[in-house]
This record gives sequence, C-alpha cells and structure tokens, in this order.
Amino acid sequence: MKAIAVGEDPKALVFDLDNTLYTNPAYAQFQEEVLVERLGRHLGTGTEGAAARIAELRAEREAAGQGKTSLGKLFAALGVDMRDSVKWREECIDPARWLKRNPSLDKALGSLAKRFQLGLMTNNPRLVGEKSLAALGVRERFSVIVGLDDTLSGKPSREPFVEVCRKLGREPRECVSIGDRFDVDLAPAMELGMGAILVTGVEDIYALPAFFG
Repeated sequence: MKAIAVGEDPKALVFDLDNTLYTNPAYAQFQEEVLVERLGRHLGTGTEGAAARIAELRAEREAAGQGKTSLGKLFAALGVDMRDSVKWREECIDPARWLKRNPSLDKALGSLAKRFQLGLMTNNPRLVGEKSLAALGVRERFSVIVGLDDTLSGKPSREPFVEVCRKLGREPRECVSIGDRFDVDLAPAMELGMGAILVTGVEDIYALPAFFG
C-alpha cells in the first residue's frame, strides 16, 4: 500500500472494485474475455478478430500518448453504444460464480465505516457492483455505488469521480480514491483534488484501519 495523497481530514473513502476489494486474476481475465467474445459476435469477426481489433486500438492510443482507455470506450470506438456495453456486462458477468464472503474484508470496512463514508466506483454497471459487494458480504458497508451506467463513461474519465463525490455530498478534497491502478484509479482523482492510495490487492485493505489510526 502506498499513500500518495490523503489530505488533512478526509470524510469519505472511494474504493475501486476489481483487484482492490478482492484478488482474483482469473475472474479479471474472464471479464475481458467474455466481453470480447460478445463483441466478436456483434461485429461478426469472431473472438480472435475482436481481440485483434481491441489490441490494435490500445496500441494506437498508447502510441499517441493517450494512456489507458477503458474497455467500454474501446468498444464505443468500434461502434458499440455505451448502453449496449452496460447491457452486455449485466448479462455476461455473474460475480457470485467467482467471489465469496470475506469476513476479514467486512471487518476492515466495518471499522472504516465508523469514521468515513464509503463509496464504490466501478467500470462495471452499478448492478454488477452491487452483486459483487453482496457476494463478498459487504454490501451494507457502502452508502454510494457509481457504475458505468451512471455516467456512461468509465475511469479514467473524470465524470465517474465527479459523480461519486456528488452522490456522497462531499467536495473532492474531502474524498480519497483507493485502487490498484495509478493511471486509472488515482491520477484522475488527484487532478480533481481527491486523495489517493495505491493498493496491490485486498490484503492492503485489511491494513487501512490501522493506517488511518
């Protein structure tokens, strides 16, 4: 865990979901694979053709200095409306197949919830976020969930960060973004004045109550 910026008196913690509140590389890989397969059917190129198109787009954008681009935006560049991306994710992703209750996570979040408002911000639809939290046994710890369908723009765009602060009723400077990817979860937050904590997996979340003292 690396605290990059926290602020003097934070009031809310905003968590990423995948590879932050759980560590399951196979599930993360599955999510992209099943959506690329769905894209292949939509484009008529098959899975391999769709994967090649996505890889090509990613390489072009990184070579142009555009950094990371969300999968939803890559799909949009290939003619898939963001609302269709939301629908595909809701249809294809079942968190209960991959995640299980985590008492250690619940204990840590319960301790943090005594001091902070807790929010979730995910590039999956809000429904998938809710199902994920339920599968982990921590749904009741979060007062706010912002998903892809709330802004139709995924991280690292600024819109989800603005929206989660709005829903929490807090100024960005009162919020801390916590996630496993600096360029996706933290850099956009810091540009808005939010705090930022980089984690490498759920084990770092267990240590947050002690970190905040």
